[in-house]
Amino acid sequence: MGQSRPLLNMLSVGLIGLLAACGQQQPTTEPLSQSDAQNLKVALETSNKYLVAAIASPSGVVTTNRVGGQSLPSPVANILLASGLEPQSIDCSTRKTPPEADQQDLDNDKIPREARYQVDCKVNDTRLRGSILLKDKDDNNPTSGYTLDTDQYELTFNTGKPNESGIKLDLDVDVTRNNPNYAIRYNFNLEIYGDGKRLGTTYSYTATYAPDNAQTPFAAGTLNYEGTLDYRTTTKWYRLSGKATNLKFSSTCKQTFVGGSWSLEDTRGNRLLVQYNGCNNVTVTYNGEAL
Repeated sequence: MGQSRPLLNMLSVGLIGLLAACGQQQPTTEPLSQSDAQNLKVALETSNKYLVAAIASPSGVVTTNRVGGQSLPSPVANILLASGLEPQSIDCSTRKTPPEADQQDLDNDKIPREARYQVDCKVNDTRLRGSILLKDKDDNNPTSGYTLDTDQYELTFNTGKPNESGIKLDLDVDVTRNNPNYAIRYNFNLEIYGDGKRLGTTYSYTATYAPDNAQTPFAAGTLNYEGTLDYRTTTKWYRLSGKATNLKFSSTCKQTFVGGSWSLEDTRGNRLLVQYNGCNNVTVTYNGEAL
């Protein structure tokens, strides 16, 4: 539970302000406060792992000693591991539809033509349940891209106890080849609950992804995009303009991007900047001051 407890503490302390603004029908034009910026930083750190995991290299299959005795395509397995459960301790049951022996993979890229993975994993009193649908864009072309869609994906801490808490994730990813690059569309919804509160953040964007090597496109590459992020606190709804500049992805890093930056601005020009300095090395500033 070494990784799960810090995540629980981070959710309970840092994300207290992400509850949908009560009664507010339009995004606020007020400036992003320092405390709300601090909470947003933690929300981004939480979601970052899932965004990185969803670009996992299809050519790598996570072996049975990594995810509770299961052999899963790496985009599926890495989404599970992004939840912070210790790989050596996970006890998982998985229902694959169709069964693995009947799954089609003509291009041998380890992405099935279409398969659904229903998972139920436990580590002590932490439980992860949900469904992940994975589809190959073209099963005759190993560089064609894929789609990934989570359904009823939920991670709970202190499961079944009065102080149960957790997160719910709705993540849709569409990776489409646009020769020589790729377009990666993200739809991301994260809900956190516990201590009588429910919290949420939502964003959607399409990124341009340029592989470092066209023969192994999902091993490493660079993303750029612009879009909006809806960020809700107990009293405010912020709509922030976002821009990612040269975000470096490497399949060797499971936690973060390894280079580049992501900036978010409110309607008054206040700027939160996320700078990636290497694997799991991230600095965040708000109007030039460290958070």
